[in-house]
Formats: sequence, structure tokens, C-alpha cells
Amino acid sequence: MSVDAVGEEIIDAELVEGGEGLALVDEPAPRLLVDQHTILHPGQELPTTADGPRYTDIDLRVSPETSALLKKLDPDETGPMKAFRKWCGEQGRVPKPCTTATFTEYSRHLMSKNLKVSTIKNYMSLIRRAMPVGKKPDGSEYLQLLAL
Repeated sequence: MSVDAVGEEIIDAELVEGGEGLALVDEPAPRLLVDQHTILHPGQELPTTADGPRYTDIDLRVSPETSALLKKLDPDETGPMKAFRKWCGEQGRVPKPCTTATFTEYSRHLMSKNLKVSTIKNYMSLIRRAMPVGKKPDGSEYLQLLAL
């Protein structure tokens, strides 16, 4: 139930098969869909559940084989990850788990050093691999920058 601008009560209802009358529908208000991977461009609105996809259980699961492989990964503190931690400290950013914005900004930092594309991709891959499973930053933005 809600109230309109004039103060009148508005009731959401739907017809129910085999029932007598109307059933009240309690739909929660859309929630914000933001996390460490969210990047908002100037003028872009905050995304809500009304804008996003409707994930089901299958979208969130991996096979037992994939799960076993992921559990075996325990990345070392590589040189690129150490350099990333240092840069994050200098910038006042969280290195692990990092946000997609931090990951993308670090790639631009590496690009400004005129490193080879293959070197940047290797460094970014090692940094991404060092992040906890399920908290890895999205690499698509940095790859777009790299393609420029």
C-alpha cells in the first residue's frame, strides 16, 4: 500500500484464479545495484534492480570440476601485484579486493609508462588472478582503453 501526492491510498492488487476477489501484491521498491565493479559516467543514473537482469540459480553456479580448479589457485605475491599494492597505497585505494575503477585506473597508469601491450596484459592478468574468487574486477574497461 502507498499514498499518492493527494494523500489517497493506492493499493496494488491482482486477480487470482479460483479466488474470490483481489489479492494484495507486496512488491518491494527497486534497490540500487552497485558494488565494487560499478563505474558511473557523468550524467549516468544509479542502476536499480528494475534495470538489471533477473539471475537464477544456474547463473551463479559452477560445475564441481571448475570449482576444484578454482580452489587450487593460490597466486603468489608476484612483482606486478606488489607494484599494484604500492601504487594503491600511494593513491589511497584498496588493493585487495580492488574495485573495477581501481583496476582500470592502474591499467591507464601502466599505459602511461609506455609498456608493451603484452606486458600490460600480463601484469593485469596476474593482479586480477590475485583477487579473491568472486571479487575479481571486470577487465573489459581496461581492455577497451588498451585498444585505443
